[in-house]
Amino acid sequence: MLLNIKLIKILSLFFILFFFIPFTNLETNQSNNIVNQLGNNSAKYTLVEYASMSCVHCANFHNNEFPKIKRDFIDTGKIKFVYKDFPLDKPAMFASMVTNCFTGEQYYEILSSLYRNQEAWVTKSNNTGTFYNAIHNVLKVHGVSLKKILECVDDKSEINKKTWNSIIATRLEGQKIGVNSTPSFFLNGKKIEEAFNYGLLKQLIK
Repeated sequence: MLLNIKLIKILSLFFILFFFIPFTNLETNQSNNIVNQLGNNSAKYTLVEYASMSCVHCANFHNNEFPKIKRDFIDTGKIKFVYKDFPLDKPAMFASMVTNCFTGEQYYEILSSLYRNQEAWVTKSNNTGTFYNAIHNVLKVHGVSLKKILECVDDKSEINKKTWNSIIATRLEGQKIGVNSTPSFFLNGKKIEEAFNYGLLKQLIK
C-alpha cells in the first residue's frame, strides 16, 4: 500500500509536468542530451532513430528489423546506431525514465524487453496501481527490482531531474529537425522519408 501511494505521487507529478511544462522553456538543456549508442564510433554511417516507447510502429521495428540491423551492420562496424527518446504520451515518458537508468548494452537490453512486451505495460498505464508492477514483471528477468524502478522515477533525485530535462530536450531537438512521427530515422544527418526497414538500409549503405 505504501509503495502504491508513493508511486501514485511520483507518476502524478511526472505526468503533470510532461503535459504542462512548455518545451521551449527547456531549450537550454539540449547540450546535456543523453546519448545512447551502439557500434563503432568511426563507422562510415550513423543511423539515428527518434522513437516513443509506447509507439506500436516503434515496437515493430525493434522486434522485427533491429535485430537484423544490429547483427549485419552494427556488430560488424558498418553503422553506429543512436537511439533518441521522443515520448508521445505518459507511459512512453515513464518508460524512457526507466530505460535511462541504465547504460551501454544493458540499456539496449532493457529497451528491447520493453518493446517486446509493450502491450503488457502500456495497457496498464491508466491504472497507476498496476502500471509499475507490469514494468517490473517485464524487467525482473534482467534482475531489475521494483525498488530500482521507483528510484528511476524519484522526483527528488537530481540525476532524475537532469534525465527528465534531457529527454524533453531531445524531443525538442527532434521537432526542430523535422520529426513529426515515430519512428523517424536519419542516416548521416539526412532524414529517411521512405518506410524504413532492413532492406532499405541495405540499399542505402551500398
